[in-house]
Amino acid sequence: MTTLNIRLTGQIEQQLAEEARRENKTRSEIARDALTWYLTEIEKKRFMDQLLEEARAAYAIESIRQEAQAIGEEFLPIENEMLENVERRISGDLPHTESPEKWWK
Repeated sequence: MTTLNIRLTGQIEQQLAEEARRENKTRSEIARDALTWYLTEIEKKRFMDQLLEEARAAYAIESIRQEAQAIGEEFLPIENEMLENVERRISGDLPHTESPEKWWK
């Protein structure tokens, strides 16, 4: 493991120390977790930006656009049925069939 020295403002240092106390972790653990989270999020953002750029480029091609529209129309009845089921469940017209066990066990 390598060492990284950073300069923190008084406010950030205070927040870091308080969070470390609350979580019963060291300041280094909190900083490592924060950097890991940041690097993961920035990687996700870059991936999504690239995916969006590629989708826009592909959608500019008429044949791909028509195929995507056909696929969407094919699934529309299924999506509508699912939405109706959710609306009926919310309104109480459809019984709730999920297991009574708690998901957070």
